[in-house]
Amino acid sequence: MTRRPDTIRLGRWHQGAVYGATGALVASGIAWLVLHYFFEAPGDFGPAIHPGEPWMLKFHGAAAMAGLIVYGSLLPVHVRRAWAIRRNIVLGIGLVLFMLLLTVTGYLLYYAGSETARPVISALHWVVGLVVPALLVWHIVSGRSQTRARDAESIRKMGNRA
Repeated sequence: MTRRPDTIRLGRWHQGAVYGATGALVASGIAWLVLHYFFEAPGDFGPAIHPGEPWMLKFHGAAAMAGLIVYGSLLPVHVRRAWAIRRNIVLGIGLVLFMLLLTVTGYLLYYAGSETARPVISALHWVVGLVVPALLVWHIVSGRSQTRARDAESIRKMGNRA
């Protein structure tokens, strides 16, 4: 398939990598939330964490590393080209900012968050993490509808010339 020079749509492999990394992050994040808040395990000294929680955090961390690579790979072509041709800018900026916020809060949770700040950072991280999939879907649907509208307009203009 030959692409127009102004296209910003991802190739199949790239699109699959974005969807896969996002799916793994969302699934592992939601699984951790459910285990953490709804499935405490009984312990010798009161409620204990569910045995699946550490595994979900490990999987989430691995998915985050993959996500950093995949999302970073969008910057040189997809994001830069979209910025240059002014397409889907508001939602794109929102996604970039939310991903940056998730990266910073994830870093703070793993490496630098104090025990007093940890609950606030954690809540911010998972609230933003739950919003990102909806924002990503909105970005994709909006971008595709803009492309369809632009293509229909091009076809209409070509028909008027004939």
